[in-house]
Amino acid sequence: MSGEFGGLSGWRSFEDEQEAVASLVRRLRAQTWLVGGRDDELIEAVHRHAAAVRSALEAVGCAVTVEPDLVRVHTPVEPVGLMPEGAAPEGVWLWLTVAVLESLPPRVRLGQVVGAVRSAAAEADILVTQSQPELRALVTGLRMLCERGVLSELDGRVDDLMDGELDPPVLLRIHHARLLHLLPRSVPLDDEGQWVCDPGQDPQGWLHSLHRDSDPGLRVCGMLADRAVVHVCDLDDAERQWFSTHLAREGTRVAELFGLHLEHRLEGASLVVPEEISEDRVLGSFRFPHQQRGAGTLRHAALLLIDYLTGEGERGGPAAPGEGWCGAAASTVVRQLAELGLRHTRWRGEYRQRPEQLAAHIRALLEQADLLRVVPGYEDWWWLSPAAARWTVVPQDQDLTDPAPTAGTET
Repeated sequence: MSGEFGGLSGWRSFEDEQEAVASLVRRLRAQTWLVGGRDDELIEAVHRHAAAVRSALEAVGCAVTVEPDLVRVHTPVEPVGLMPEGAAPEGVWLWLTVAVLESLPPRVRLGQVVGAVRSAAAEADILVTQSQPELRALVTGLRMLCERGVLSELDGRVDDLMDGELDPPVLLRIHHARLLHLLPRSVPLDDEGQWVCDPGQDPQGWLHSLHRDSDPGLRVCGMLADRAVVHVCDLDDAERQWFSTHLAREGTRVAELFGLHLEHRLEGASLVVPEEISEDRVLGSFRFPHQQRGAGTLRHAALLLIDYLTGEGERGGPAAPGEGWCGAAASTVVRQLAELGLRHTRWRGEYRQRPEQLAAHIRALLEQADLLRVVPGYEDWWWLSPAAARWTVVPQDQDLTDPAPTAGTET
């Protein structure tokens, strides 16, 4: 980060300052926690230009807490219908850990934390198995707290728990003052300051109780800053009206605050990365079609499938998410991938032999970018977003290892 923010004190023009603030708020939308000792340079930059940073983040519905050794960005609440269903195991163990940290001393052994968390799980009627999947979920939750600066590893690593020891020689520091920043700011409270709805007893009711901004423009701009693409079919009536009448002007203003470009069509809109900063990794952890650990086969097959569905798939239909979406039955997708596997002999062998496995991995990839919606039924239907047509097929003779990202691969 020294190259990007090392010269902040030497800004001499408004354009330089605007560009640096845009880079900073892009980082803050992707990394919503900055903690002292690890992110000192970024925290200093936020303090120096707090007003500009706060204004830019408020334009996309974010609130920001700025303290001497902490910067915390609170992002808008997504509509419940767009939230992933099910309870992620790492999330369960994270919140169990948060619940016990308040009563523990500032310096504590990892084994003491784990013992308290497992006792809390038993009290909540959560089966404790000490299996490898459970340990991975617990360690992931602990790692998330370390990344947020709630826990610091003074000696050893929380990953040492995976070695099977009940009390590994790991010493942690608990930053109790930061625990409150983990809680959402939009939870309704009763007269005694307690949450009106108990998420443990009524998780759906608790999610529905979270406050969403009443301004449709702020909601849409928040979606633009948070998602690869915003689909009009996901908007309510007020948001659609704002999209059609104000997006061109207000969306462009927000894009400029973040140093991005607004691209919009009848079907939706997206904030697109300009070519000159396409190598910048501060814009989020996910890039389509390039993946940090992805194989070339998966990327190539996903692009070829997009090309096939765009050209040969069914248009619309009663189960389609919105106008312009094209789709095919899951069996058709698997059959097409099997045919492609016969032609592309350089694909990974396991994918060529098991096209249904390749289909499952492509589905996960496209759903993560919100380019695909799968409608369950007697036979699942794959519906592809019109935004997917933005990507072209990788040439057949190109090396199937992942190249460096380019401007055309950022969503």
